[in-house]
Amino acid sequence: MRGLSLLLAACGIVIAFLAWRALVPLIPVNAETASMAVRLGLGAAWLLPACFVLAAMVAAQMAGRFVVAAFDPMAGRESRFLLVNQRVISNTVEQTLIFVPALLALAAAVSAAQMPAVLAAAAVFALARLVFWAGYLLAPMARAPAMVATLLTAAWRWLH
Repeated sequence: MRGLSLLLAACGIVIAFLAWRALVPLIPVNAETASMAVRLGLGAAWLLPACFVLAAMVAAQMAGRFVVAAFDPMAGRESRFLLVNQRVISNTVEQTLIFVPALLALAAAVSAAQMPAVLAAAAVFALARLVFWAGYLLAPMARAPAMVATLLTAAWRWLH
């Protein structure tokens, strides 16, 4: 089981890196990003897809509670979907709290020419959170690729 988890995690790292590399040339360099204020604003705007993913998770949780009439989270009536989805939400909030300041700090520190790499990282983070959500709902082991991808994306930003 650990071997499979490590293999899936390695696949997640490679796929996230390849997605990032594919996105960077698609994002144009904007001369206005010479200003730190513009870079920070752009970085914040590119965090919105990740926020949308989190909002979708919360909306799915609310809809799931309504469908199974599990209005009291302490009553123990949650379906597997509700239990898994709550863990996905919690993990996404944790990962996002690591990623947001790292991305904004990086956006403040880089040159205008490096902004596409920063913005591509924000896109990969949002995509990886979607894959994590789908994978976790499928099977706990299936969350490994996206879990590691988002964690390392956030950590890499802190280290650079």
